[in-house]
Amino acid sequence: MPSKRNTDAFDFSSMMPQWPMPSFSNWNFAEPEDRIEAKAVAGVQKMSQTLLSHTGKAFDDQMNFVTHRLHEDVECAKTLSQCTAPEETIATLQAFYSKMANEYQEHFARQAALFRDSFSENAAAVEELNETAIESVTELGKAAGDSLKEVRTKAAAGRKPAANSKS
Repeated sequence: MPSKRNTDAFDFSSMMPQWPMPSFSNWNFAEPEDRIEAKAVAGVQKMSQTLLSHTGKAFDDQMNFVTHRLHEDVECAKTLSQCTAPEETIATLQAFYSKMANEYQEHFARQAALFRDSFSENAAAVEELNETAIESVTELGKAAGDSLKEVRTKAAAGRKPAANSKS
């Protein structure tokens, strides 16, 4: 644990005695920080809700599709078992595979649309988070500037009595 005699490895104040080290006042940043924190948490919650909602829709669609395809596969097998001629078997398989290909295309189109919608909604939320981060940096800069002014004011007030005592 660092003490006044044993400074921390990353304490550069001893190397730069002329550099003003402001004591950052939390009160300069408290109110803006609360507002920014609320916006950031709301943005993350929105992204989480969007992700969960769209994931649920995608899984529901996937389960419905798999159930439907399984039913179609069983029905095709039943129909094939009742075929008596090779032409009938080929016609049944052609119809089955054509329908299956169309259904897979439709399913993948639905899944892609869900992904696209989720991505678009989350991109808007990320943009809001980016704006919040920029606002946070701006407010933090203002607070640091205010803290630096406080330090300089205190330092100037501390020097004036010393200057008066020399006179």
